[in-house]
Amino acid sequence: MKKSRNLFKVCVVIAGLIFISSKGYSQECGPNCPACSGGSSGGIIAKNNLVVSALGIPASDDEYAVANVRYGVFNWMDVGVGYAFKAKDPIWSLRIKPLAEKEDKWYPGIIIGTGSVRTGGSDQSVYGMLTKTIEFNEKFALQAYVGAASVFKDFENPFFLSGLSAIFLEKFTVFGSYDGLNFHEGFSWTATDNLTLSALLIETRYPSLSVSYRFDLGKKK
Repeated sequence: MKKSRNLFKVCVVIAGLIFISSKGYSQECGPNCPACSGGSSGGIIAKNNLVVSALGIPASDDEYAVANVRYGVFNWMDVGVGYAFKAKDPIWSLRIKPLAEKEDKWYPGIIIGTGSVRTGGSDQSVYGMLTKTIEFNEKFALQAYVGAASVFKDFENPFFLSGLSAIFLEKFTVFGSYDGLNFHEGFSWTATDNLTLSALLIETRYPSLSVSYRFDLGKKK
């Protein structure tokens, strides 16, 4: 039964990859692209949760603002849509998590998806990544990921992805990521259970601000 569920998840993302790539949609955000997430963890959105984010990059030559909405369809899958204002392009994403990490287990989680994982680009890519969080105590944790991506039209040349976040008091996060071409650094503050504010250096040179708000649509009133 467990193998059947995992096979179903893989089939879902493959179907999504074929659908999105055949439509030729512009893709500008992947699992860790700070222009969409305002962070670097790229975790799957929880089921029945809607996350709305906006990021401003006033000094960038490529893009000055990005808005994004992501929804957790299942505990193992989310979908997203957004808009890059200067490029005037829509942003689409589909991600699944065939293997979830557990605190008491050594193995990492796995995320597979489609998108462009580099800021400022619009080439359709497919990617896979391993994620792992280690909690040392209630005041400090490390979250890391490593993976690879490949542009569909240049599939024989994959590139490397990586990132590391240090989380303090479950509210403050210092993070850095590498998308195979550029480094991005930032600081996030979880102001409430729903609101996250971030300051970033996109490509280590463009100061940016991000705001993200989570709506729990499955919460009983």
